[in-house]
Amino acid sequence: MKKVAFLFCIIAMAVINGRAQVNPNYHVEIVRDSFGVPHIFGKTDADAAYGLVYAACEDDFKTVQWGLMLARGKLGLMMGVEGAKIDYAVQLLGVPDIINERYDKDLSPEFRKLLDAAAAAGNDFARKHPDRVVAKSLLPVKPQDFIAGYMLSMALMTGVDNAIKQVVGNTVRTLDYNKDARGSNALAMNSNITADDGVYLDVNAHQPLEGPMSWYEAHVHSEEGWNALGATFHGAVSIFHGVNENLGWAHTTNYFDAIDIYQLQQDPKKKNHYLVDGQSYKLETKTAKLSVNLAKNRDKHKFILTIGKKRWWSIYGATYKNDKGWFAIRLASNMTIKSVEQWYLMNKAKNYHEFRNVLNMQGIVNQYITYADRNDTIYCVSNGAMPIRPDGYNWKSTVPGNTMKTLWTKFLPHDSLPHVLNPKCGYVFETNNTSYTMTARDENPPKLPIQKNVGFELNETNRSLRFYEMMDQMKGRKLTWDDFLKIKYDIHYPQHVTAPFKHFEVEEIFHLDEKQYPDIADAIGILKQWSVKREGAITDTNATLLYKFLYRCYFSINDSMDHRFEKDEKAKIDYFVQGLRDVKNDMMTDYGKLNVPLGVFQRHIRDTIDLPTAGGPDMWNAKYGFRYNNKEIKVSNGESYILLARWPKGGQLPVLHSIACYGSSNTPGAKHYTDQMQMYVHQQTKEESLSKDWAYQHAERIYHPGE
Repeated sequence: MKKVAFLFCIIAMAVINGRAQVNPNYHVEIVRDSFGVPHIFGKTDADAAYGLVYAACEDDFKTVQWGLMLARGKLGLMMGVEGAKIDYAVQLLGVPDIINERYDKDLSPEFRKLLDAAAAAGNDFARKHPDRVVAKSLLPVKPQDFIAGYMLSMALMTGVDNAIKQVVGNTVRTLDYNKDARGSNALAMNSNITADDGVYLDVNAHQPLEGPMSWYEAHVHSEEGWNALGATFHGAVSIFHGVNENLGWAHTTNYFDAIDIYQLQQDPKKKNHYLVDGQSYKLETKTAKLSVNLAKNRDKHKFILTIGKKRWWSIYGATYKNDKGWFAIRLASNMTIKSVEQWYLMNKAKNYHEFRNVLNMQGIVNQYITYADRNDTIYCVSNGAMPIRPDGYNWKSTVPGNTMKTLWTKFLPHDSLPHVLNPKCGYVFETNNTSYTMTARDENPPKLPIQKNVGFELNETNRSLRFYEMMDQMKGRKLTWDDFLKIKYDIHYPQHVTAPFKHFEVEEIFHLDEKQYPDIADAIGILKQWSVKREGAITDTNATLLYKFLYRCYFSINDSMDHRFEKDEKAKIDYFVQGLRDVKNDMMTDYGKLNVPLGVFQRHIRDTIDLPTAGGPDMWNAKYGFRYNNKEIKVSNGESYILLARWPKGGQLPVLHSIACYGSSNTPGAKHYTDQMQMYVHQQTKEESLSKDWAYQHAERIYHPGE
């Protein structure tokens, strides 16, 4: 009886003293503001990193675990067969191997303390909430687990999924050795163009609205000089893009030839050997261990199948044998683990020179960086680890894997990448367009000989063409903050008839002859009416027909169709005409008419909230979706997190406004699960701040992790 009474006292004390669960190694306080955004205050940077990961676990533990399972090659336990495919890709690319090999070499001891703190946060949260742990094999969380997500995110952004599909799916282009051998906006302005002499920055990367690649807003603040607010991924240890007291930066995806596929020349005399300059090399062979949960309801039941699948490695990189031979995939994103520390150092940079020096690490292997600071500096660079490739090879196709000449090992120096610093026009921008247009037309960066074999995409986007239109319309005057917002929330495609409907390449549908196609003459007329304003307003009754056409016809065009259409214009027109017939039938079946307001068709939905929303694919106000009830589109990608920063002239802290597409929490039923949706669709923002006093003044809850 005495033992029971003693145990009861211990439990009672733990309940009364909420801090009994607090990890004594980390001194963290989390302040949730009125929108639930976590403001994390720690004595050290490690404390702040602990709090950042713990807060992310509170708001979306499932997505945090997704990243950890990705690192372990255990997504098959969460996602079944589809997850196991990703697990194989992770192991094929050698991600776990490079992390284990370079963890102590490439990361500073100081930064490894942040990863230790992140692992502690994950373990502490899991211990407190064992019912929310997807798989016990996930525990204990390790510091190394937080790196794989960074590496795989960048690999995906450079197109590694397509390269793997080509190699594994037998569609890769082959060589004959018997002969000669898926959107983002950023904008910065300084006093050269702003009416109030302030510095403006738009941080607006287009990502999925939900899931592992969706944004998470947070503010980290330590007594060691780390004070940053912005967006990151769930479970990351720093802010990916946002602002600190002195500066801010935004990311948009740049497109260059970041991946090469090599065809190896098999050694006919030795099994699992290949020839390079006549010398025989042995393929390294390992086994990828894959665990697959085959249960139909994986959240409640487990039916685990464990299998082994071979993977190989050559001097060129990850290697796979298909029906056509041996092929290797070479990419920078599985050659470095420095991105995780580089982002943290960007968080802590105090000025342009410090920020610029951090970029020399080249750990972030792709992504434009659009930069602004309170000292009136603006900068844009097509950033990345871009291979130095020799002349004489077709780097756009499969390249020979039988010579050291094609084995690139070095990257272009950062200074040689396309960039603009403080242009006279007073603005820099990027909208996933070519690396050679990032400011006023007469101040854009030149093409340098050293960039010859990088393979930069040279296409403009609707957004870049539309931006130049808007700047031409405002030419001759300085711009106000309202002008800046007008650009940010623009809902038009390029207006001039000389500007083709870029990216979609469907300009022909606006010029069809109604007399030649009388059965769809009414639909053609509506498209022509829409093409006058080219608008994506909620009330626009012509846009729905076009958007239905894009989703049904354009987005279903595959590579083989695209190649055929390039050679056969009539085939393309015939495809568009039949597509328009199908869309007309859909509209009549779904709505009984062709003129339907866009807001009826394009919806912003979560839980019981179902709202009309403006914008569209490849607009500044970008919206992409999927069909969810056979009629309407549910927005799933594009405008997801927006941070607007303004450094007033002579001001200390930036004035910040932000909005998330749903809320700060991804836990159904939580208070902040949907509370930003109305503001989001009405192009409104909420106030945020880097000030510690502001956070406490707007506090909804103040607590310590574990309480």
